[in-house]
Amino acid sequence: MRNFVVLSLIVVFQVLGNVSLSRGMRHVGGLEAVTAPAVFAFCLRTVSEPWVLIGVALLIAFFIMYLTALSRLDLSYVLPMTASTYILTALFARLILGETIASNRWLGTIVVSIGILLVGHSEHRKNKTARHAVPVLAEEAEEVAQ
Repeated sequence: MRNFVVLSLIVVFQVLGNVSLSRGMRHVGGLEAVTAPAVFAFCLRTVSEPWVLIGVALLIAFFIMYLTALSRLDLSYVLPMTASTYILTALFARLILGETIASNRWLGTIVVSIGILLVGHSEHRKNKTARHAVPVLAEEAEEVAQ
């Protein structure tokens, strides 16, 4: 259950962090020229934009949760399970940021969803096999010790 909570927090923090960062950077605007005063002004606008600061804070929280997940779980499981961020980011970009999302992008999110289900199913099977294998391994270890 703890792993599910950590993976869920990873998804939530990353999606909300990216959406907040995007919203903030739309307010900041682009870098007009690559001169020292223009870069300084751009940096000042960026670090004083509340949505950018919220996005950075959420992405720091995401990174801490991601490190936690990697300390407990296989990368080959964590990365696909957090791929749902693509689906939610597209949805939030549409709903919150008003972005237009082409049908081929939505099709891609469906493909990602199917991949997530396959990975989750394979981890479930791995855990069931591992639970049944542990007593057998313990018995074998006792036999070897004798």
